[in-house]
Amino acid sequence: MLSTPRKYLATGATLALLALGTPVLAEGPTLLTITGSVENANRGAVDPEFDKLFSFNDISFDRAMEVDRETLLKLPQVTVKTDFPKGGEMVEFTGPTVEDVLKLAGAEGDTVTIQAMDGYAVDIPMSELIGKGGVVALSRDGRDFGIGNFGPTQIVFPRAERADLADMPDDWWVWQIYHISVD
Repeated sequence: MLSTPRKYLATGATLALLALGTPVLAEGPTLLTITGSVENANRGAVDPEFDKLFSFNDISFDRAMEVDRETLLKLPQVTVKTDFPKGGEMVEFTGPTVEDVLKLAGAEGDTVTIQAMDGYAVDIPMSELIGKGGVVALSRDGRDFGIGNFGPTQIVFPRAERADLADMPDDWWVWQIYHISVD
């Protein structure tokens, strides 16, 4: 169970667009790009001349959903207290659930690939990622992530709050994520 109740910050307009399946356009700098099986795409294919990080990491796609910080903040926010790294001190992470982020993109599939800016990537069964309470954290202990620390986003889990996650290693706790692919 999450340590604090969900705070519903989504605006009526955002919720209405999502209900209609209308893509929400990123107005600010993109923090996260969701590719693969996404219904609510708001951008086209990779441009090798412009999308240098995607090209460097051999990522290609025909369409995707770009998400900015403001859009992520409009989703319901959760706070989890947990140890990170495993066995480390207790810290608080805040952000929307992975489930809500994937719903925003209209993503459906069996496997989610989480990729960090350094190229680290891990494939996670979608059912486990959601079932284990994955969160797309935007801050740690009230301090927003930035490039150069754990940002722009980090996947975290309520390991300290759920007995079934007590032995969970840090392999899925990807930081500096910028790309999620759903297949």
